[in-house]
Amino acid sequence: MSGEAFALLAAVAFALGAVLSRRFMEGPNPVLPEAGVFVSMLTDAVVFTPLTLWEVGRGALQHLTPASFALFLVGGVSGTVVGRNLAYLSVQRIGPSRSTAVRLVNVVFSTFLGLIALRELPRPLQITGAALITAGLWWVLSEPNPSSTHGIDPWGVVAAAGAAFAFALGDTLRRRALGFTPFPFLGASIGAWVALVAQVAWFTARGLRVRGVRIAWHVDVVASALANTAAILLLFLALQRTAVANAAVLYNLQVLLVILLSRRVLRERIGLRLVAGSLVCLLGTAAVLFG
Repeated sequence: MSGEAFALLAAVAFALGAVLSRRFMEGPNPVLPEAGVFVSMLTDAVVFTPLTLWEVGRGALQHLTPASFALFLVGGVSGTVVGRNLAYLSVQRIGPSRSTAVRLVNVVFSTFLGLIALRELPRPLQITGAALITAGLWWVLSEPNPSSTHGIDPWGVVAAAGAAFAFALGDTLRRRALGFTPFPFLGASIGAWVALVAQVAWFTARGLRVRGVRIAWHVDVVASALANTAAILLLFLALQRTAVANAAVLYNLQVLLVILLSRRVLRERIGLRLVAGSLVCLLGTAAVLFG
């Protein structure tokens, strides 16, 4: 049962990170989403590097091929740079609860990207799960937004869906790379450092200074970054000890935890449609994963 416990702890850590990310983007001195992403990437790189050195000591570099390096690199750009920036942007625009619920389509994207790569047709239960996720998301997005007179921000929804696809693509590429080089921390470190360089380049292109976006001493930014890094490590430990589908289903319970924490920490008003739609989405993800 240790794998299942790690998956649940990963869900708690991710939920905490998502809620804290919304909090540091609000208030009289809001932090830019991309600044929060930068701190998150930096935390990943700092934590993953010593773990990577341990893997290098076990001969990881001997198994690193040009193909696996390229897949880890592109997976990092897709999953970390594109996915994380869009995810933080969606949290800013539609809140952590709706953003996390919309990003549950990641399961559908991951499954169908894998099916395309393997040239397999989707199974009936997977199609049913995709339909349930679609219905659940319609319910989630039909919930009136009490913080806005204009309803749900469509660009926030697009950003969340885009993040889900970027995460799915990144995960698919990393899984393919691990087939050549079965050292996950090495792959994670390559992706983290490449993402960090890309994020700094993005700052430079926009004329922003890393020191000038109020990131270093903001408690919520650092706490959110640490929670996200902890979630990644806990999920990795879960995947080592239990089936992928079991870990993914338990990890996706994060959406309910985000709703609970949003109500407690952010004082958001949570409607029944949001909760019910999220539950339907969770049923859909379970159907896709076990189908």
